[in-house]
Amino acid sequence: MNKGFFIRILICIIFFGGCLYSYIDMQNAITDLRIQIPKLTKEVRRIEEENTRFLYEIEVFESPENLMRLAQSSAFSHLKYPTEQAVVTLQQADPLLSPQEKSAYIAKMKPTITFAITTK
Repeated sequence: MNKGFFIRILICIIFFGGCLYSYIDMQNAITDLRIQIPKLTKEVRRIEEENTRFLYEIEVFESPENLMRLAQSSAFSHLKYPTEQAVVTLQQADPLLSPQEKSAYIAKMKPTITFAITTK
């Protein structure tokens, strides 16, 4: 009887020790992640500042003054503005659809529920 009691107590102590170990291991993992947060925050802030700087450089490069200056330089003198005959424009939204398909597409776009509105 005493032997079975001590075995049960030993099993409970081992189980409690395993639960305690897993809890402490989980807390250590959380603490490790909390330690990494300031480093990652600094990295994110640095990347955002770099992105802002790149956006500014893109806006400066695409400014009309800079583009006109580049167009007048000898490196880009071969580029000319296209004439109206050289530009192809499409009047239809999707030229590959047949008229039946277009009407079916438009029919799908119409609302199926109508509301009655009265005025006094």
